Amino acid sequence: MFELSYTRKNYIYGEVNRVPVELRPGYSSLGFLGEACAHSEYNSGEEVQLYSIWVSPYTFDDFCEAVCGTSNIGFRSFQKNTYSCCSFKSDAREESIINKLDLSLIKETNQINRLLLESYILELLSINIERLICKDNSKEYVGRLSRADMDRLTYAREILLNRLESPPTLLELSRIIHMNDCKLKRSFKQYFGKTVYEFIREQRLEKAFALLEQGEHNVSESAFAVGYTNVSHFSEAFQKRFGILPRVLIRSFDAK
Repeated sequence: MFELSYTRKNYIYGEVNRVPVELRPGYSSLGFLGEACAHSEYNSGEEVQLYSIWVSPYTFDDFCEAVCGTSNIGFRSFQKNTYSCCSFKSDAREESIINKLDLSLIKETNQINRLLLESYILELLSINIERLICKDNSKEYVGRLSRADMDRLTYAREILLNRLESPPTLLELSRIIHMNDCKLKRSFKQYFGKTVYEFIREQRLEKAFALLEQGEHNVSESAFAVGYTNVSHFSEAFQKRFGILPRVLIRSFDAK
């Protein structure tokens, strides 16, 4: 099978036939599986939101031909032994599609537009297959960081999540995790697929979405709770992130 995966909330560790696998927010993960034994690890108390798209080798071959116009490249071109994988940084177009996917799945099951859902999935597959078969994009493969660097970056992420309403400066954060601020900027984007500022903004909006979803906070309260001082700026950023204004989202929850 071919698998295209995205983790939306937190990162996930695992193994497939003793090959370490790590899924990170901000990255797509592409896997080529034969007969394999696998397991995943989840941190206790952390919410997990994982999208996993599976297709057969024959379907994958058809997609490759549709994307690049040749039948010379297919599943067997990328599968090494019983399992092989790679990752790519998600771009703005890809994030926009996934945000739409998030919103479409908020609805009740019998209200989901399955044709629209399929179009999102096919577009995500198209983007990643094009990356995979285009040699000019090989530089987008995820570089490797040391385990110590990854531990420091994970710690930095935890600090930011706990201080979303008043996050530390980049210099302060670098001192806390004992990493040079220039290296922190470069490594954080490499590891999580976005800058520190982008991560804070995204997580603030994710938290605001959750507060609105709970139905106990209005737009202003949600904005202030995550560190926004200007409600108009918050609404604009929220709509850009989720494709819907926060006040309209509240009405949609109230209507259910």
